[in-house]
Amino acid sequence: MVYIPGLSKEGNLRTISQFKNKKTEDTRLKVQTPATANEMDLRQNLRCQGDQVAPEEGGIRSASLKDLCPEDKRRIANLIKELARVSEEKEVTEERLKIEHESFEKKIRQLEEQNDLIITEREDILLPCMLNWLSRVKALFSL
Repeated sequence: MVYIPGLSKEGNLRTISQFKNKKTEDTRLKVQTPATANEMDLRQNLRCQGDQVAPEEGGIRSASLKDLCPEDKRRIANLIKELARVSEEKEVTEERLKIEHESFEKKIRQLEEQNDLIITEREDILLPCMLNWLSRVKALFSL
């Protein structure tokens, strides 16, 4: 039997076997976690924008820049500047890549030409040697 403080009275005693292999409910304390950055941004946007209900239609109207708070307008301006900077970097990088690609293709063509030249020179050197060797072998067999 297991002693449980505050419950050790007759009728409240349980054996250990009763506790084995039983699922217990999650008894952890539910604590509210601090809001994430996205939640805080959403709350800030809602505070900045206010109601977006068009009074004459009774529906939701589309958002425009004038509805945004100054902080959001600055964020959008910074994002546009960042986009322009990244686009410019992309163009420069693509140009550099194109130049390097052309340079590598040129080097490959040069190496292929050198390889062809080496093969030709090798054949020019080996062919007379092979002919000389064949003539010697032929002379040996004719004896």
